[in-house]
Amino acid sequence: MARLLVVDDDPDARRRMDLRGLPVIGLTAKAQMAPAAEQKLLGVQAYLTKPVSAETLLQTVQETLQAARPLLPSGNQALEIACGESWPGSAGEFLASALAAALAAHAPTFLIDVEGLGRGALIFDLEPHLTVEDLEVGRDPAQGLIPVREQLHVWSVYGRPSPVAVQQVAERLASQAGFMVWMVGDPIGSVAASIFPRCLRIFFAFESHGPGMRRARLVLRQLEGLDLRSPRVWPIWVRRWAVPEPWTETEIQNRLGGVPIRVWPVDPVTAHRALQDGQPIQEVEPESPTAHRIREWAEEILELARGRRAP
Repeated sequence: MARLLVVDDDPDARRRMDLRGLPVIGLTAKAQMAPAAEQKLLGVQAYLTKPVSAETLLQTVQETLQAARPLLPSGNQALEIACGESWPGSAGEFLASALAAALAAHAPTFLIDVEGLGRGALIFDLEPHLTVEDLEVGRDPAQGLIPVREQLHVWSVYGRPSPVAVQQVAERLASQAGFMVWMVGDPIGSVAASIFPRCLRIFFAFESHGPGMRRARLVLRQLEGLDLRSPRVWPIWVRRWAVPEPWTETEIQNRLGGVPIRVWPVDPVTAHRALQDGQPIQEVEPESPTAHRIREWAEEILELARGRRAP
């Protein structure tokens, strides 16, 4: 049975853990309908002004459920996203967990950590269920899934799985979710190379210090060698607040050979709080620029998903 949430002047209801993943219709006594931009900000699919007729409410419910249906599980392969980082500590794990949590509000989502060392689970203050040795002796990869909340699971292991093991994980899990977000760490390693061809979009986070920029250029060349480039590849400049930047966005883009980049403003204090609390970074400060950017990118991915799954 399809589920839907009608919110009656309760702005906090959308953030309740037990209501995540439901399509939302806002019902309010405000005199004016919210513009599309405000609806997107509030995270609602429709917005009605009271009083509303039974016919209008019913039609809105039907249209909202119909719009959400293409993203519900249908037995098809999951749409896959990859997140890496050009330099250790470039917020790749923050980006992967943030995107997974945002997508899980719309469809069942797995955050798959093949970077090793259990980082995918640890970021949610969880412990991995499997080791690399478990995979090598034939243990079912699905046993590594850890529920985080409704529609969001994290899969994480101690150790660094081989490309063969990663493909086994992909084959076992790809039909069970709407989205799989791969947390690959090193975007030019052999594991990442085995995953990227599967993915709808490839994010990699980089910072503008010298080593980060040099390795970002190397990552782009490596991806081009795999015939992966913009718009499928999204370089994400992690613009840390309160840290002096030697170059502008345009200068950074030019230093990467003119490849389009996206800017993610990350407040180090918010990032620290996310680690302390074991939750996605955008949920620490839901109205921050960091959170707004994640919602924008998640919405772009959702639009791609709707296009892929349209009848």
